[in-house]
Amino acid sequence: MSKTYTVEIHHQGQTHTIEVPEDKKILKVAEEEYGLDLPNSCNAGVCTTCAAQILGEGTVDQADGMGVSPELQKEGYVLLCVAYPRSNLKIETGKEDEVYDRQFGASQIASK
Repeated sequence: MSKTYTVEIHHQGQTHTIEVPEDKKILKVAEEEYGLDLPNSCNAGVCTTCAAQILGEGTVDQADGMGVSPELQKEGYVLLCVAYPRSNLKIETGKEDEVYDRQFGASQIASK
């Protein structure tokens, strides 16, 4: 039997608390079991549409998350479409632009 974690999602000024088994992706459970309409696009960990940030303590397994650099992952950024909870979490959605700018914006400026 897999362990289940409590994930508190802060999305567009509202807080949603969901229970996510460790073997299920946070985004999939949020949408399919709780009816939440969270931002997403590729559902493969490549784009940054579903980017969120862990608030405080908490960990996820997002081994398939190629859309967020290891440096940003260390700062708590996650792609919800490929993130499996490994602890109870508090996360804030809507980090797409922030992740994109921090990851790709700096290289755009440096190349000019």
